[in-house]
Amino acid sequence: MERLSLHPLTAVRSTPSEFLDIAARLSCPTVSFFVHAGRSACRHVETVAEARDLRRQAASLGVGVCSLDVFSIGEAALPDSFDEALDIGAALGGQRVTVTIGDPDLSRARDRFDVFCGMAAARDLQVHVEFHAFGTLNTLAQTRDFVASATAPATISADVLHFYRNEGGLDSLVGGDTGPIGHGQLCDGPLDRPRADWLDEAISDRRLPGEGDFDIVTFLRALPPTVTIDIEAPTRAHPGATDFELCERALAGARSVIALAFDDTPREPST
Repeated sequence: MERLSLHPLTAVRSTPSEFLDIAARLSCPTVSFFVHAGRSACRHVETVAEARDLRRQAASLGVGVCSLDVFSIGEAALPDSFDEALDIGAALGGQRVTVTIGDPDLSRARDRFDVFCGMAAARDLQVHVEFHAFGTLNTLAQTRDFVASATAPATISADVLHFYRNEGGLDSLVGGDTGPIGHGQLCDGPLDRPRADWLDEAISDRRLPGEGDFDIVTFLRALPPTVTIDIEAPTRAHPGATDFELCERALAGARSVIALAFDDTPREPST
């Protein structure tokens, strides 16, 4: 069974309903959604009623809901909006929740993380933690240690972009104790970019799989064989392309690289 999912940043102009239609037309088995507003311009699912409508639409199209973005645990107490957003995620039928850590006090962050995991578990949602350059957890090792020290069970989200920007490559993923990886995120890009460009790149200027210099084959082979691989590839590299065309190219590139990684045969998407 194909493990690919489409992340909404790959179709940033589409409504959640349009995004589901795109995934179905391209035979992508799952999608992710934003349910908690963040820094991205991407639209998020705003109400439980909307989430229920989308869940019915997804079921009719045969598309599942994978990950729910994004919950950032910072220095302040957990906001009331987390409860509402988790209710929305549960109404969508989501499987997993993405958490980032922005509190420099890791002891306090762990306590609040444990509370958050309890909130998610009450809604049958699993939790994974993502590291990046814009918070407290910047590397795989830091994230592994944070997850291990928490009381609540959780896994790690491995985004290929953050390995190349934060760690300069994939050595930590292929050469040591990774901790429990439960989710993957796929894009492509140049091996180096100026540090000042990293945030813009992460939210709006990545490359589609196969259109950059990342060693995606090694990345895919290093992931556990059952994790969902979310294509998160907002890009400016295809001016004029529609969201459907961007997702079509992203999925075609991902399927081709997966074929290289696992000697599989890429299948043609239905349109």
